[in-house]
Amino acid sequence: MAWNPKAATPAYGEVPEPVEETLTLLADCSSQDDLATHLQALDAMRRYADAYLRNREIRPVWWHAKAYLETGERRALVRKIETEITCPLATRADWVESYRAVVRAKVTRGGLWERTATVAMPAATPAAAAAVVYDYTASPGVDVVGDAPARISWLSISSGKTYNDPIGRLWIGILSANDYSTTLANFVHIWECEDAGATLGTNATRVAGDGTASSGGLVRVTPGTATWAKRLTINLGAVVGSVDHVVDNYGVYQWLLRTKVSAGTWEIQFRFGYVSMDDGDFVQGPIVECTGTSWDYLEQGIAEIPLRDLRCIPSSGTHELGDTYWAIQVWARRTDGSGTLDLDCFCPIPIDDGFLKATFGSMQGDASHRKDWIFAQSPGGQCQFLVFNVDTASTEFIGEPDSIHNFRLPPGDGRLVIVYARETSSDITDRLDAINTGNGGLYYPAWYSLRGSE
Repeated sequence: MAWNPKAATPAYGEVPEPVEETLTLLADCSSQDDLATHLQALDAMRRYADAYLRNREIRPVWWHAKAYLETGERRALVRKIETEITCPLATRADWVESYRAVVRAKVTRGGLWERTATVAMPAATPAAAAAVVYDYTASPGVDVVGDAPARISWLSISSGKTYNDPIGRLWIGILSANDYSTTLANFVHIWECEDAGATLGTNATRVAGDGTASSGGLVRVTPGTATWAKRLTINLGAVVGSVDHVVDNYGVYQWLLRTKVSAGTWEIQFRFGYVSMDDGDFVQGPIVECTGTSWDYLEQGIAEIPLRDLRCIPSSGTHELGDTYWAIQVWARRTDGSGTLDLDCFCPIPIDDGFLKATFGSMQGDASHRKDWIFAQSPGGQCQFLVFNVDTASTEFIGEPDSIHNFRLPPGDGRLVIVYARETSSDITDRLDAINTGNGGLYYPAWYSLRGSE
């Protein structure tokens, strides 16, 4: 076999496009009938490769490869095979007598090579919280190897038999240490509205919690007029506590607000900027309506930290100090009724490395039955999840993510930032019994070309 390998072009935030390889193959057989058998086997692989892309019941065709002295074998998904016999079988006696054929094959394969066996992610049992951080590289796991994001083939989240909480929604973001040379332990995944460093706005007061709010406190807005007003401002420096931790919180985020009303209807808008800017210069997020009298998460838009383009104005000590004044303003107005508005906390979900949102009703277990939310991603990039009753081995719900973006694990150290809630509300005492217990989470490290000894 003669083959000059190609490498896919990296595409930020995407799996690279398939690669077309050209190979020259020599079939050296015991007879012409044996030659036909081998060519028919190749044709079968051609049919299987095409069928896999069209039929959900067909298994994939893999191309396995390894350099002559390379330690690790790798594989790539075969998407199409085109062949041409480049010798005259019917007229060349020397080839006919030798029972040989030269075949030129054009193979379209996936843009990434991946490991031939999975790597397991560790199990975790996070405490109840508004958001949790899961270290998929923790012991007994390791940092993700490879030079391309790894395919998650299996991710499980359980409601368990102990807590039996009716979890029905998940927001999951991937946080990587690669992007800004970050120390992941310094990332703040819950911004408390009642934080001492937050500035209260019009008709807003700090209120002691009753056990239903994150960390026990909240901010309550009781307006005298139903007009737009700035109710709260909180800046990055007050949240992270040190200028040295500012860079560790850079990124692009989907911002969730845990909130509720006592009655009536409110409209809420996040605005993003710096505390020294005029209010009118802040970037305005979407206006989101709140009518729920139970705590719940509202998606308040996407914004990045910092607002400046790091390609134009790169990071420096002075700029990082300035970024401590990066801020969120909460604007709100009451449009119906006479109720108050309660603000509990913000949860930033990182979305630049990878993001998933899923809605599935409920996976509430009981003392006899453990239910798992299981996400799986095929070699071809198809994604699906199901709610599975582990003890009865029955599937109770099948669906696809509401939204998903490049949900793969970047090389190196990383975390999953997870916000979970019931179907229409959030109970702060709810908890995930386990992440990746039982069958455990699995992923395939990936490479653009050679794997080496990884």
